[in-house]
Amino acid sequence: MAHKFATLPYDDFMAEFLPPIEGEPKNDAYENMFDIRPTGKKGSDMYRPFADVVNNAGILSDFNLAVTCDLPNCKGPKTKKIDVAMYRRSSVPATGERTDWATIELTIEFKIHSSQDDPFDDKTEAGDFLGYAGLVFKYQHVTHHFSVIILGDCARVQRIDHAGLVFSSKFNYKQEPAKLGQFFWRLAHASPETRGHDPTAVHVSPSSPEGLEMLAWKNKTLPADDYTRQLFVQTLDQGWPWWKLQVRDGDGYKEFLVAKPTFTSPGVVGRATRGYVAYDKSNPDRPFAYLKDCWRAVHGRSELEGDILANLNQHGVSNVPTMLCHGDVGVQRTVSQDVWARLHRTQECRMNAHQHYRLVVNEVGLPLRKFPNGKELVSVLIDCLEAHEDAYTKAKIIHRDISVGNILLVPCGVHPKDQRPIYKGLLTDWELSKRTEYNELEARHPDRTGTWQFLSVNALKHPEAQIEIADELESFFHVLLYCAIRFLPHSCNDVSQFMYTFFDCGVPVGVREYTCSLLKSSVMLQGRLDADSGVPIVFLARPRTPEEIAAAIAQSKKMPSLPLSESAQDASTVNAKTTFTEDQRHPIDGIFETLLEWFEARYQLLKLAELARPSTPNRTPLSDVDADDPRSLARWQRNIGRLPPPFASRSAPDVAKLRETARNLSTHTAMLALLTERVYGGQWKIMWMGDDKLPDQLDPNFDPHPEKRLGKRTARDDDAVDESQLDSKRICSAASRV
Repeated sequence: MAHKFATLPYDDFMAEFLPPIEGEPKNDAYENMFDIRPTGKKGSDMYRPFADVVNNAGILSDFNLAVTCDLPNCKGPKTKKIDVAMYRRSSVPATGERTDWATIELTIEFKIHSSQDDPFDDKTEAGDFLGYAGLVFKYQHVTHHFSVIILGDCARVQRIDHAGLVFSSKFNYKQEPAKLGQFFWRLAHASPETRGHDPTAVHVSPSSPEGLEMLAWKNKTLPADDYTRQLFVQTLDQGWPWWKLQVRDGDGYKEFLVAKPTFTSPGVVGRATRGYVAYDKSNPDRPFAYLKDCWRAVHGRSELEGDILANLNQHGVSNVPTMLCHGDVGVQRTVSQDVWARLHRTQECRMNAHQHYRLVVNEVGLPLRKFPNGKELVSVLIDCLEAHEDAYTKAKIIHRDISVGNILLVPCGVHPKDQRPIYKGLLTDWELSKRTEYNELEARHPDRTGTWQFLSVNALKHPEAQIEIADELESFFHVLLYCAIRFLPHSCNDVSQFMYTFFDCGVPVGVREYTCSLLKSSVMLQGRLDADSGVPIVFLARPRTPEEIAAAIAQSKKMPSLPLSESAQDASTVNAKTTFTEDQRHPIDGIFETLLEWFEARYQLLKLAELARPSTPNRTPLSDVDADDPRSLARWQRNIGRLPPPFASRSAPDVAKLRETARNLSTHTAMLALLTERVYGGQWKIMWMGDDKLPDQLDPNFDPHPEKRLGKRTARDDDAVDESQLDSKRICSAASRV
């Protein structure tokens, strides 16, 4: 985490972020200001005396400090409270002393000890501050957030944006009261923009004319198939702030009204994407659209997502969003990376610059987890595979971020027989896409590519390698598996554990880098879908009974705890497949089985190529053997002579067969043909059932990391899985080339 933090001396911090303002008090005005006597020995005993001193000092202008440690957030989940916070005097939280993340201006955290409680002495323990800031960013439209930490008699001040955190040197605020007093005065008298407020986002009260216009949609009779308006009505939650957002439209701007976001990405550092069903009152014929608000990564080949979509639309690429308007939001750009770079001139800056950006598209989609049954799930993936192929062949663009969150459902009619809804798949979020012509010009930057859970094994193990079609097809495979293991019947006894060990888990390499999980790597290399216990997973036509599940768990406990040999694994797979007849197996099981054969061939070839690359010195020639030891020659001839030739590989026919099988992944053709045949063709079309989807089998309380996670993503984050964890994307190790 140290690469996301920067430290400035107090005076430099203030000059950088809160420069002098005309009329501010002189330093001696703060003398003895913080001679506070706490009411007890606990940290909480400081809250009230501290807040009273600052409020009574006359330095906060129109603001007030409120003790908010006892009352939870009055809007949204009641989980996080902050010790003391600054609000406008007229706000309800300031008088009711209740945490309200939608109106907080400053957060203040108290610790008892100046050294052992200082999270910035050990820069890996600042999770609370990032968590508090994350809630401010979630509920408000701000570019950055200020906070204070009180450490006994000492203090630090901080500024957090979507690149990282800059904090001041520690100072004794009782011996130097002017430093803390000056911070409060300047912050309270600064402009809204200096405090972090986005001037292109205006708060809309539900009782205002615009708010009432939004609420009027609740009272309108909406057709059953008018899902877009229904989604908008569902967002009209008065527990969330509502906003009027400006979006650039050519040389001007358009305004959109939004309420509760349909999607927010977790974490603080990164793209911080939020999605809204937006109301455009200037367009009565088509008043609703989808608005994406994010902080895009800025790098040498940055291309605005709206420009990419416009290009795809121009080339006639199917099943992608239709761009309406887009643009950067003024000059709102993160600055933490610039501070870090100035302080570490000889080092590569690991902070990414981010620019505020908004995009509006015509289509409003539903999250992929809303798929009604297995057949529609595969059908939607066919649509998105076709979109990916079109983009690659027509527009010469490769997506590079295939994930559950980037595939949406768009209702497009009903089945004529049973009136079940049918859906079209929409491949979204082209922000990280790349023109294929650039592939030869630069190495891939792992920070700017893909979502950890859905990256191919090859991409995770070789983070600088360019993303190929085979990698993207594997990402589609992982999306299909992610949805199927959660919502379709199968023989897996512990879904939560499988989700963690296959999708979330990574093997640490170095301090903050990871490479592919062992289970994911094993499944793709061996071509067998196993749980981490070695028990094969089979997708079933119907759910197992409780008795069948209990028997399967009992049987799995009898299996060896150590990894099986390849022959034993082969035998266990055969046994698992023969346990269930063809009639008992779900049609999606055959899809996974065939695709795994293709991926196995690819990874076996990559393994052979890896072995063929010399990684150790050539074998010592006989003439260089130690001649002074009389035993050397005989032992050398007896032992070394029995070794096979270095890097022995398979026979030519084996390799030829692998290449033929792996060729199915060189283009989209074979995978599209496989999925289409298995959904619509011959014997398979009658095997799909319209009611095969189950309630989510992932335990909502499952937490593979009971310790504080600092915003790291897990499979439980559902649709948020495509967006930033603390570091935007978990970093793959450049040293993980195995």
